[in-house]
Amino acid sequence: MTPPNDRIEVVLMADQARPMHLWLQSTAELARRYSFNKEKSVRVVGGAAALLFVMFLLSPGGTVILLLLSLIVFFPMSLVGMAGFFRGGV
Repeated sequence: MTPPNDRIEVVLMADQARPMHLWLQSTAELARRYSFNKEKSVRVVGGAAALLFVMFLLSPGGTVILLLLSLIVFFPMSLVGMAGFFRGGV
């Protein structure tokens, strides 16, 4: 299997004999495709922050777990995407 050049490979090794290969698109490629409107982005981020605050008032434990899971997944992907963007190879 030849890996694609513009994807990030994630190998799941639950079964050592048959690992699963997942290919993720980097955030740098997505950033090049879409140009974001600043006003719309601020509105979306503000709405998400307000929704997160309401969720925290209703269920603090679930909100913290959801926030930590999203940081675990999206923060490393954004770092890889930024590295590819500044390198110019994505």
